[in-house]
Amino acid sequence: LAISPCSPSSLSSFFCGVVGAFAPPPLSYQHGSPAISSSSSSRLEMSVTTTERDTKVQEVLSFAREIGPVGKFASEEDQKKLEAMSQKLVEYSDPTPGETILDGMHDLVYSASEGGSSGVLFGRVSGKVQQEFLDETTFINTVTLGPLKAALRATRSVKNDSTNLVKFHQTTISVFGQTVLEKDIKGGGFWKYLFMGKIVDTDGKEKFIRIMETPSLFVLEQPL
Repeated sequence: LAISPCSPSSLSSFFCGVVGAFAPPPLSYQHGSPAISSSSSSRLEMSVTTTERDTKVQEVLSFAREIGPVGKFASEEDQKKLEAMSQKLVEYSDPTPGETILDGMHDLVYSASEGGSSGVLFGRVSGKVQQEFLDETTFINTVTLGPLKAALRATRSVKNDSTNLVKFHQTTISVFGQTVLEKDIKGGGFWKYLFMGKIVDTDGKEKFIRIMETPSLFVLEQPL
C-alpha cells in the first residue's frame, strides 16, 4: 500500500511527508490482525521503575535531545550512537509493549526519518510533532508551525507483543484553525518497540517513554 496519496500538483503534496509522521515504508497488511484488547496492561499497572532503568533511559533521552529532534541533521556517527544506546534498552522495557493501551498527548524527542516524520517542512525549518491517542486504537499525528497544522488520523492494532500495525485513514490541513484540506487516504506500516515504560527523570518527574523502529528510530515522551 502506498503511504502518500498526494499528487505533485496538489496542495497536499507539500504536506504528504509531514502528515505521515512515524510512517515507515509501505507495508502489506494481513487481514485478521488482533485488535488491541481493553484487557491489556494499562500504563498505571506497569511495574515500578528501578533506579538503573531510569538512569539508562535518561541517558538516551538526553542524547536524543542533544542531536534531535531531526536526526538527519545530526552526524552519522551520532545517529548510530543513539541507535546503539537505544538497542541496549530492550532488556529494561515493559514486557508486552505491543499490547499496552496508550492515551493522551506524546511529544516527539527524536526521529531518524529522512522524510517529514521529524516535522521538517522545508530546508532546516521544522514544526512541533505530537501524537495524541483518542482511544485504544485511534490516534492523531500532528505537525504544528505557527498557525499551520497538518494532521493524520490513523489506527493501530496488535501484531505481536512488541509490534503494532498502523493504518492511515484521513489527512487534514488547517491554517488559523480553519480546515483548508481534508482527504481520505490509504497506507500504513508498523511500530516495533525497543523500549516502553515509565521512568522518573532527574527532576523527579514521571514520564512515559516509547522508543521504537518504523524502521527509522523514534523517541517519544509523555509527561505524567
